[in-house]
Amino acid sequence: MLPEISKFLANPINLVVLGWLGIYLFFVFFVFFYKYFSLSSWIKKEERALELLLNSDMFPIESSLKPCVEKSSTINKFTFDACIQAVKKKSTTGLTFLSIVASTSPFIGLFGTVIGILTAFSGMQSVTTINMIAPAIADALIATAVGILTAVPAYSFHQILSKKVEDLLSTLKMQRDVYLSR
Repeated sequence: MLPEISKFLANPINLVVLGWLGIYLFFVFFVFFYKYFSLSSWIKKEERALELLLNSDMFPIESSLKPCVEKSSTINKFTFDACIQAVKKKSTTGLTFLSIVASTSPFIGLFGTVIGILTAFSGMQSVTTINMIAPAIADALIATAVGILTAVPAYSFHQILSKKVEDLLSTLKMQRDVYLSR
């Protein structure tokens, strides 16, 4: 197995493609775990703030909307919506990266595969059998597999984090509605 891998990695294009996808995959997991845990704790904080708001007349200090209430002379739906949009902007950082990785990594892998197949065909002698060319094509397909392997978690993590952001914004909108209904 090791000689076959070293033969595959002898092509500098394969090294670049696999290196690029490896870096993508590392950052996909890093962004996911960082954002997942930070959004989870933020949602819990906002849910506690909503509960406090339901049980008292004062706006909870824990809420992300508290600065909007304090700074604005006129508190209305538009003021809250502007603050909620600011929270949305802050909470969605990193999701664009996951989206980009999910959409581009299969193409990066496909690029590596195309280069590998071109290399395999350029190395053919005048008489070549399928037994001679099949291993080279199989090696070329590794890049596509790694591209897909990178895209699937990126897409899945993007969906999970998007749902977390939606939950956070929903809680903030409930806080707004409770506060304005008084």
